[in-house]
Amino acid sequence: MHKKNKIFVKESVFFLKNALLKPKQVGYIVPSSKALIKAITTQAQIEKSKCIVELGPGTGGTTKSILAQMRTDSRLIAVEINKDFFDFLNKTIKDTRMSLVHDGAQNLQQIIYDQGWDSTDVVISGIPFSTLPKSIANEIMHSIYNSIKPGGLFVAYQLRDRVGQLATPLFGQAKIQWEFKNFPPMRIYVWEK
Repeated sequence: MHKKNKIFVKESVFFLKNALLKPKQVGYIVPSSKALIKAITTQAQIEKSKCIVELGPGTGGTTKSILAQMRTDSRLIAVEINKDFFDFLNKTIKDTRMSLVHDGAQNLQQIIYDQGWDSTDVVISGIPFSTLPKSIANEIMHSIYNSIKPGGLFVAYQLRDRVGQLATPLFGQAKIQWEFKNFPPMRIYVWEK
């Protein structure tokens, strides 16, 4: 087995273990596919963004793609509540453009202020909104909305439509795209503020 395949298998097993042990923090049982990651980063217009936030980076598949497409003067804040994933990301991704924060997404406004930002160009979220208590999900959504600059984007990839029910009253209607080359197939929601 090639080294790259061994790393992928190791990450997948680590991801599955966390999904089984912490189902409210990890909404899926396998990491995102390459096709899903490409669709997410394309919809998020990474190459045009200077201030980027990723909520729930997990083992970093989408994070690595974001970093690969970012400009040299762009910055990424990756917010991860799961301590195992946070530690894993801290060990495996070394890029000075990324700040990794161990905190809840409901604190996003404070997190970006602590990084010296007033707002963000885009927020990308893989947070499993369907498993969160309603009050926490609402807090997170308001924090996302208040953190994005006018004209900025909120991109969420989800299995269920709970994120749509939470975001639409604030952002209006989303543009929705399905990515079937993922297990399970995912919806990618894009809102412009």
